Amino acid sequence: MDCSNTAKQCHGILKDFNKGIPPRGFFYKSFPVKILVVSKNPGHPLKGEIQKYRGKRGSDLYKAYRDHQEDLYYNLDKTKDRSLIFHKNLFQYLSYFLDVENHVDVLYQQIAHTNLVKCSTKGERDKLNPKTMEECYEKFFRTELNLLKPKVLLALGREVEKFLTKKKSEHGLPIIYIKHSSYHYSKQDKERILSGIKKEIAKSLKIGLAC
Repeated sequence: MDCSNTAKQCHGILKDFNKGIPPRGFFYKSFPVKILVVSKNPGHPLKGEIQKYRGKRGSDLYKAYRDHQEDLYYNLDKTKDRSLIFHKNLFQYLSYFLDVENHVDVLYQQIAHTNLVKCSTKGERDKLNPKTMEECYEKFFRTELNLLKPKVLLALGREVEKFLTKKKSEHGLPIIYIKHSSYHYSKQDKERILSGIKKEIAKSLKIGLAC
């Protein structure tokens, strides 16, 4: 969260510690994990989030971020913010894939989530700059893989899937695609698609645990 890179090294990022927009977008409770969920980058801060981080660095910033996550994830059903559909869908999917209770304490005993790029970007839906992805991958993502030791990478969106596939010779992990959880599957396709992903995850975990 104290990364000193600027937009000169990471084109397109939106980062300002003084204004309360630091690197972020990761969460774990324990490790190793079975699944590491990988999204592209954190969106713009939620309403009321910026003031929690404004001007903070180091351990103070990290604590403020974790406090925000704990408050948010334990109260998803009570918080009315359209952008939280990402978390609500994601938690629902993971609960189904692992056959566990849809609760943060249960889910995050087996999974962690992160982003390829740890900073917000100016255009939330714009494609990430390739050099920016490479920079964050080399500087942070590879370390996350070494620490969390996942058996499966769950790629949220084709952009993430494509990048992780390009790096497969380095990390050697199975990559399973799922639509970014900010978007819904159609009702007629949802059950079939999620069932297929669940079987793919189970198969990959079985192989990974046997190695």
